[in-house]
Amino acid sequence: MDGRRFRRWCLSGGMLIPAVGCTHSTLPDSPGVVNTAQSGGAKKSIWDWSSTSSPSQSASAMPSGVSTPPKKSGKGLQPETEVQFANTHVEVALTDPPPSNRDELLDMARLRYQRALKADPKNQGALLGIARMYVKTGDRDHAVEAYRKYLGVYPKDTEVLHELALAHARWGDWAGAVGWCEAALKADPQNRAFRKTMGFCLARAGRWEEGYVTLCQIMSEPQARYNMARVLEHVNRPDASRQQLQLALQADPSFSPAREFLAELDQVNPPGQPGVPAEDPNPIRQVSGSSVRP
Repeated sequence: MDGRRFRRWCLSGGMLIPAVGCTHSTLPDSPGVVNTAQSGGAKKSIWDWSSTSSPSQSASAMPSGVSTPPKKSGKGLQPETEVQFANTHVEVALTDPPPSNRDELLDMARLRYQRALKADPKNQGALLGIARMYVKTGDRDHAVEAYRKYLGVYPKDTEVLHELALAHARWGDWAGAVGWCEAALKADPQNRAFRKTMGFCLARAGRWEEGYVTLCQIMSEPQARYNMARVLEHVNRPDASRQQLQLALQADPSFSPAREFLAELDQVNPPGQPGVPAEDPNPIRQVSGSSVRP
């Protein structure tokens, strides 16, 4: 079916069509965790220089080994079709600028998800679709409730545990994000993407040393220093960020990302320029097993 015709049908309330497979939208990047490039200048993705893919990519994958057989709802539409319409309602409602009927579209989406769940209470697309809708609309309480409902049915789904960690990061709840990362890593201890997310969330929670040590478990010291410098610069601690870059170059003078970022940082925030006071200008002291003083 032509995508534009499908969207027009969705906006008008939907029409009876043959069953189609459900699609699932991913969560947007979590501010302060996945991407810091939005404000320009020296701010780039703090996921650079990792050996793993971005958590936002991992979170988009549906759980493996779990399938939902097609079921027809009482009104004739299959749950997967209801989910397809609902996902499109949400996508259109959250466009920028928002449409005049934004609230009506979101209500239509919610009702379609609920109809799908009434016909098939374990439908993955509906359970995750409504949870993601609540995250995108800022309804934290309903989002957590929806995710917990999903995990009650699929408790071993580590990707959704990680997705819930990213949702907490989106809300700025770094302690909550760390907790869900721990749950994901408990189920999948070797997952590098989960560990990387946890390292950044620990740092954003102010647990700098733990964040650094966590990142060092999946990357080299210069890479970990560089990433911690990105986080520190993002929270407006340029002096501490500069020190981490200098320590990264001390560990590996040829590590060009640290050298390039240091040059950018010096241009935007020259050394000695008044900035936000830091309780500890060097919050991460461990370098190659030795104690380093600021």
